[in-house]
Amino acid sequence: MVARLPVLRAESRLMPWFKVDDNLAFHTKSLRAGNAAMGLWVRAGSWSAQQLTDGFIPDELVGQLGDRRQAGALVRAGLWHQEDGGFRFHEWDERQPLRRAVEDKRKKTAERVRQWRENHRETGE
Repeated sequence: MVARLPVLRAESRLMPWFKVDDNLAFHTKSLRAGNAAMGLWVRAGSWSAQQLTDGFIPDELVGQLGDRRQAGALVRAGLWHQEDGGFRFHEWDERQPLRRAVEDKRKKTAERVRQWRENHRETGE
């Protein structure tokens, strides 16, 4: 008999997702920022979720994903706040999972999978 790994439910995935509200396309702040700046916003959000920076975008990354003009448009629109060394997403902690929560979920998932594997290990009998 071959042991099969448990199927992880969507809420148990190890990879965080950058969540985008379905009203984003015509939200006042999006329209004010403009399409180019919103491209930076989406790419930076994806990067921040992947890197678990809790919405912080370092200055040096802005030039790789967009430009300073677009970052300024996001600040003026109220989508980002400027901080020492970079920018931070407005209300990230209210809309996205924080690093601590993602890491806690990963640990719990790893332990659950470890226990499942231990319980389903072939004994050679």
